[in-house]
Amino acid sequence: MGSMNNFMSKFGGCGECDPVEAPDLISTGAPNALGTFLERFSTLTESYWFYDHTEELRYDTEAHAYFRVDPELGNLIELYGVTNVLKIIDKSAALVPWSAKMVVEKLLRLIPLATTRDEFGSLMLAPLTLEDFTKIAMDAKTAPRDKLEDAGDIGHLAHACLEVSIQYAIDHNRGVVLELRDVPTDEKAKACAEAGLAWMQAHNVRWIKTEQKIYSKEFGYAGTMDGKALVDSCDDPVCCTEKFNNSLSIIDWKSSNDLHAEYILQAAGAYCHAEVEEYGEDIQNCFILRLGKNAEEAGKFAPWRIPAKDFPRAFQGFLLCLQLVALVDEVKAWISTQAKGVREAKKKQKAEQKEIAKMQAKVEAAAAKAQKKLDRAVERERIKAEAKKNREEAKLVAKKTKDVGRPEPDNEVPRQTEDTEHRAVTLVETMVVAENYPSEDQVLPATEAIPSISERSPTDNFEEDQVERKPLVVPEEG
Repeated sequence: MGSMNNFMSKFGGCGECDPVEAPDLISTGAPNALGTFLERFSTLTESYWFYDHTEELRYDTEAHAYFRVDPELGNLIELYGVTNVLKIIDKSAALVPWSAKMVVEKLLRLIPLATTRDEFGSLMLAPLTLEDFTKIAMDAKTAPRDKLEDAGDIGHLAHACLEVSIQYAIDHNRGVVLELRDVPTDEKAKACAEAGLAWMQAHNVRWIKTEQKIYSKEFGYAGTMDGKALVDSCDDPVCCTEKFNNSLSIIDWKSSNDLHAEYILQAAGAYCHAEVEEYGEDIQNCFILRLGKNAEEAGKFAPWRIPAKDFPRAFQGFLLCLQLVALVDEVKAWISTQAKGVREAKKKQKAEQKEIAKMQAKVEAAAAKAQKKLDRAVERERIKAEAKKNREEAKLVAKKTKDVGRPEPDNEVPRQTEDTEHRAVTLVETMVVAENYPSEDQVLPATEAIPSISERSPTDNFEEDQVERKPLVVPEEG
């Protein structure tokens, strides 16, 4: 429990403190501590109620989106925001030239100048490397965004000042703003707020609501209108072309440089219809006021007054934008579904291919294993056959060797040794020489050889494997 308190204390909780002493802080001992924690650190605002407290809306300050709270399940259902719907209107025809102008102006401001002038007295650019110029050009590219952010800051400061001043008037002065409160220090924002005050004083404005959330249950959109008030016509025919008193009117502040057509669809279309749909009020006019923010426009305003008779056309224009946005969202959802289906199909196909490859690898591994087993069996059979052949050949050789060493069955003379055989051969040769010995006056020719053993008579009982002898010359007696 202590670690949870320590965790909560990092987000502003009371940690180990007594929740009774600090009921506004988060504590794990407090009732619905988790819900309080989520409420405190969520980007969702407090609940806004509509239609006799039966419809609950929440606003996400970071996503700038409206959500309807489902009364049964409590889940959030996103609604169409009025300003986001009107972004479908193309503004590039005016924004592209303006953006290019902003970039060029910033580029000229960033390029460094030389300290000297040319012979004609003109300013010169300082020497630049390509790398330095590229950096300057990339910095200049952000000029349109910087300008819009500055304009947004100016508008936000002016709106905040007007809202505080109007709410104070509603609470303390029957909705009549006598002076501005929390005047911004920024000169342009201050000029915008002063222009708003000038319009209020010229038209005897008595405020009923300021920064009012609107919600159309029928068409499913929500937004925030700057205010609703009772307005009288002024004496300026350029501002008010007809006379009216106590006209229930919708008011929308604009700090832009120009008034745009989508402002009419926003205020006279979406905002007026939602108020009439919920409350059934008879709204007679809608005022769209561009507040001057430059020095020459300080304290001045440029009004657009849209009478009730033009409300239906303005709302029809808004509905067309809403339908187009809804259609585009449907197409995007369809594309997303198709893309998801393609991804799922590819994923499934990849999984199937992977499974097929896995099975194929298993089959190939099994085949390789079987082939290896078969090769081993064949090798074993070859080795067995070769070993058997070698044994049989060895037996045959042994048998032949044994048969060669054994005497013939009909020969009763024992086998002589190698020396005995040599002596026998020598004796036989001597006998042959003596038999063929020539007379004393004869000498055997050198070319006449003693008959070889193979030429001798079989009766001589000589072995067939004796070598051929050289001719023998008998010396004369001494």
